[in-house]
Amino acid sequence: MKRLRLVAMSAGLPLVFIAAVWWAMRPERPEYVFAAPTVVTVTDKGGPAVLYAPDTIYPANALRDRVEGTVKLHVTIDSSGRVAKAEAVSGPATLVQAAIDSAMQSQYGAEAAEADVLFPFSLAHPGPRTFTPPEPLDRVGPTYSGKVRGTVRVVAMVNPEGQVDFVQPVSGPKPLIAPAVQAVQQWRFRPTLRDGVAGHGTTVVDVPFQ
Repeated sequence: MKRLRLVAMSAGLPLVFIAAVWWAMRPERPEYVFAAPTVVTVTDKGGPAVLYAPDTIYPANALRDRVEGTVKLHVTIDSSGRVAKAEAVSGPATLVQAAIDSAMQSQYGAEAAEADVLFPFSLAHPGPRTFTPPEPLDRVGPTYSGKVRGTVRVVAMVNPEGQVDFVQPVSGPKPLIAPAVQAVQQWRFRPTLRDGVAGHGTTVVDVPFQ
């Protein structure tokens, strides 16, 4: 019996040691901080890249009641980089829905993941009362003669004149990505509007190849 117990202990101790090392070395959960209406700060904990995040609109009732603070959400991101779920972890109740609305429209890199996102709401810097992302006005079809079919998703950076400054592909069949990027670079947009004023901004668009 003593010998059996000794064997069990000698077999179990390495497993305990391995489990302890794994727990100590496990990667930390990524945490994202939306520090300002148009700036996203990502900590160095790793995780999927934030490619697009719309301005967060400060709720009118929260402004009226002088409510401020930080909302923490836990978001679930699917393999296409879209936010499938956003759940409140902490923060003032009157600010939670505005944070969720912004999070659900965000676009991440095409990688399934979970992350904690912080949305600070400050009365000193409340941001715009209204926000409209760029909208396509004149689309140019992609030039492609191959047989591959599918849809390419890209994030386009649009200047105040409605011209595309940069295109970042997110997902789609590899042979279709270059034609999609080249096409969107020629599109014309209605630029981002913050309180009705045109400015720089980004938007997510899908380019279908049928």
